[in-house]
Amino acid sequence: MEIKREILFPTPIYQKMVKDHEKMNRYLFPLIKAWSKKDKGLEKTNAGGGWHSPTDMKGKKEYKPLIEEFFIMQEAIFKDYGMIPEPGLGNMWANINYPGSYNKQHMHPNCNWSGVYYVKVPKNSGNLFVEDPRPGPNIILPRRTEELPRALWRVVIYPAIEGQIIMFPAWVPHGVEINESKEKGEQGWRVSISFNFLQMKK
Repeated sequence: MEIKREILFPTPIYQKMVKDHEKMNRYLFPLIKAWSKKDKGLEKTNAGGGWHSPTDMKGKKEYKPLIEEFFIMQEAIFKDYGMIPEPGLGNMWANINYPGSYNKQHMHPNCNWSGVYYVKVPKNSGNLFVEDPRPGPNIILPRRTEELPRALWRVVIYPAIEGQIIMFPAWVPHGVEINESKEKGEQGWRVSISFNFLQMKK
């Protein structure tokens, strides 16, 4: 008798490239650079000397063009995922991972969806990793089968791509690999913007 397999309890990861992102990033980078020069930032998941801005970025009018892109994508996700009535942006912040810095594995409490947008990604500056959020798969012995289906991986790497937005449920454990760029000065900076969305009440 043929064996049937059904994949249950999926974890959705959404990705989208922003139109004209080169222009967007040329606009964003000087703003974030100047902000990092005048604000010492916060210590959150950033490690190894990376800069984490205050989380009030959504209130700064200069970032409105990017915020509009976030809402377009999140509204489509709400429709696809069956959520109502509408999304609301919780908080938002900028990250600069200098060579040698990274972001520790973590989750985002008190929100529904989390995401990242890539402003500047030098070669070998660290990718996003997401982990299976279920406790069970994390305690069984490592699988040894070659070419295991992607749906059964415990950790999945998403290459950082300039101009891309990645969104995922806020309860998904994730982090950022160490920036191993050999570029000098700001050429070696990995710059991204993170954010959280909430499900608004009726």
